[in-house]
Amino acid sequence: MVWNITSSPVRMLLAGILVVGLSIGCSLAATHASFQTHGEVTYGDAMLVAFCIPALVAPPSFIYFVWITRRMEALNRQLSLLARQDLLTRLDNRRAFVEQAGARLEGSKSQMLVMVDIDHFKHINDSLGHAGGDLALQHAAAVISAAAPPDALVARLGGEEFGLLFALEAGERARAAGELVVDAIRLRLEALPLITPAGLTRMTASFGIAISRADESLDHLLCRADNALYAAKNAGRNRLAVAS
Repeated sequence: MVWNITSSPVRMLLAGILVVGLSIGCSLAATHASFQTHGEVTYGDAMLVAFCIPALVAPPSFIYFVWITRRMEALNRQLSLLARQDLLTRLDNRRAFVEQAGARLEGSKSQMLVMVDIDHFKHINDSLGHAGGDLALQHAAAVISAAAPPDALVARLGGEEFGLLFALEAGERARAAGELVVDAIRLRLEALPLITPAGLTRMTASFGIAISRADESLDHLLCRADNALYAAKNAGRNRLAVAS
């Protein structure tokens, strides 16, 4: 039996709705298949969407459109966060640190940059394995964050190296302010050893500090603090050096 759609305006309307619904369904199915989390495509769900939408047409199409839009917005937010956050320590990564630090240097207050490097991290990583090394980095991140001033930027800059940047108040002795933060980190590392299945591991760190100068670029400030850090490491580690 052949259904003559031209014999009735109602049939023509229904046929048009069916075609539009099928087009929407297939389009959304393809979208659904393309935006699965972690790149896993579920074609069963996509085909279900393709065949259900023509049957029910507009309302579910609109609902699915809203859902996929919100899903894409959530994924974009997650990608933005991943681009600025160190996944292991949950601190800012170097990119986020550089963006925010550059803006702070444009302000009127002097800034203190503290570079922190975990001593003998390779030995920790080799003796405890990569899982133990990850725990050591997470432990150091928690200790540094707890000791940092409330307004400080704290980031993992790479490897076992961390950075803190905070404003100095007018009249505040710059070196003394940096030493207070360093002492707080060192005391916490001594009082809170790393706990792993292998036992307790004492951790120490080396520090390099630099105070921003008028019109100094962030790259130059980082370079001075980094040079001070290497001076502390070359002098025997577990100590502080101040940039000239």
